[in-house]
Amino acid sequence: MNHDQIITDAAGVVMISARWRTRLAYLAMSAFVAFHTFVMVIMPNGSTTGESLRGMVQPYLSLLALEGTWTFFAPTVGKDSQFRYVIEDASGREHTFVPLKDVKWFLPSYYWVRGLYYEVIDDPDKFGGYFAAMACRRHASLDPVSVMMIEVKERRFRPEDYLNGKRPLDPEFVIENPLKRVDCRD
Repeated sequence: MNHDQIITDAAGVVMISARWRTRLAYLAMSAFVAFHTFVMVIMPNGSTTGESLRGMVQPYLSLLALEGTWTFFAPTVGKDSQFRYVIEDASGREHTFVPLKDVKWFLPSYYWVRGLYYEVIDDPDKFGGYFAAMACRRHASLDPVSVMMIEVKERRFRPEDYLNGKRPLDPEFVIENPLKRVDCRD
């Protein structure tokens, strides 16, 4: 039997030789790599053509969580914001919390939780009430009166500062931006 032949059995079923199966497997893998490369180029493209083609590949993008922008290829590295909140209790004492410290940075949930806090930073009027209600319930043992949500932005931090034992989020290197205050008793 010649390995390059496609033969049929007695019932007329097409049987493909091992060599042809290998070629078909390579063809399928090559088609997948070409498709995936196409999707990775279309995904961040904001043009009219890109948007129309994006509709065809959206299920694939959603399945693999590949939605994004051009920053996917070269993310902006630099100063970032940190979300904090301050609970004021019934006696007037303030308790500051940094919620991302409770989540391990190497777990996927870190990015989901961080996304929630960035939504509060971006639009405190829309998401602040939801977050405040969650914080008031979480810290019910403190008898909370209010929650103040704060964005902490980094200032210039030099290598010399690090060598002197300082850290980027030390008070002298940050700007606190109060976002919204919500009463817990409402």
